[in-house]
Amino acid sequence: MSGRKKHAEEHGESPIGFIMFGDLMSQLLCFFILLFVFASQYVSKTQGTTYEDFLKKISENFKKVVDEKQKPQSQKQTKESESVKQETATDAKTKIAQQIQKLVNDEKLTEYVSVIVEEKKVRIVLKQPVLYDSGSAELKPEAGSILADIGAIIQKTRNPIDIEGHTDNMPIHTSKYDSNWDLSFDRAYSVIKFMVKTAGISPLRMKTVGYGEYRPLAPNDSAENRSKNRRIEINVLFNESFRN
Repeated sequence: MSGRKKHAEEHGESPIGFIMFGDLMSQLLCFFILLFVFASQYVSKTQGTTYEDFLKKISENFKKVVDEKQKPQSQKQTKESESVKQETATDAKTKIAQQIQKLVNDEKLTEYVSVIVEEKKVRIVLKQPVLYDSGSAELKPEAGSILADIGAIIQKTRNPIDIEGHTDNMPIHTSKYDSNWDLSFDRAYSVIKFMVKTAGISPLRMKTVGYGEYRPLAPNDSAENRSKNRRIEINVLFNESFRN
């Protein structure tokens, strides 16, 4: 006995290992015996069903159980991912809005510039007098300072940016413009050109549109309301995929 023990120890064999191996083999044998019994009962109750069909049925049921267990976890991970994205977007919107608002306060432009945080974008609304003379789409010299500072803030993001031009409903007929639609587009386009050339924002991120008089903020029934409608909106979007 001592000789066999010594021989096993010399060759790295352990009595515990033999016990564990024997126990494993016993469990496997019991498993296959049970499988055989269940298969026999199943075949006897379902005429014409083969053992292959039975094993296939077991495999399908096992996969179904696994899928059901994994599904809640997958849904949980998806919800957690969406929650993280929403929190990230909210933080980014808040940061941009706070930086722009600080700029507006420091430059004492609260009368002419508004910052509005919405679900899918940050809106920067600039009234016409701070950027243009009446009936003109050429930026005032002093407009360059505020636009450059706004551009420096949004240039650090990768979000798409929409520039909108809006006017009141007073008819316009000049040598250059015969409609408010044309004027509103040229004003928005002048802001995009400035942002690209001066602030270094990629043109791929930017889009311009002129709405003319057709999206007013207030009814065009007084001089005060018409002044609200003459505006440029710089929209930093959070509802689209980032562009390069």
